[in-house]
Amino acid sequence: MNKTVNVVLNQVVRGSYVFKVSLGRSVWRKILLSFRHTLEDLHKAVQDAFNFDDDHLYSFFMDAKRYSKHVYHSPMVDEGPFVHEVTIGELGLYEGQRIMYFFDYGDSWEFEVQLLKIIKDEIPPKVPKVIEEKGEAPSQYRYYDDDGDEYI
Repeated sequence: MNKTVNVVLNQVVRGSYVFKVSLGRSVWRKILLSFRHTLEDLHKAVQDAFNFDDDHLYSFFMDAKRYSKHVYHSPMVDEGPFVHEVTIGELGLYEGQRIMYFFDYGDSWEFEVQLLKIIKDEIPPKVPKVIEEKGEAPSQYRYYDDDGDEYI
């Protein structure tokens, strides 16, 4: 009788990772990260790229399904796994994979994150950077007047 636990460790895939982060078809950013960066670094890069304030809880649903069990949470959530505990290169990602970045549990911003490319033959960036963009980022907060009409 075998009483050992079989553990599959993902081999670290070194290189640069190009993610397309979208809010609908007409607003997106392509972000370049290193295999050494974490999902927390990706979170911060998205916040910067869309001019959002980093002031809410968030999660990355690795199978792009909200509330699935394949998730990494912000460090402020009570239960892990947490975004700062794993690097991009350790996640076992594949080109074309879609992830949901769910930001602000109240306003429910759902960003589609797609891994476009893993570039193994270049020096990875030291800091995440936006390499291409389309569309104007929406305002993070919506405000309403006394009549219920939205204004920014």
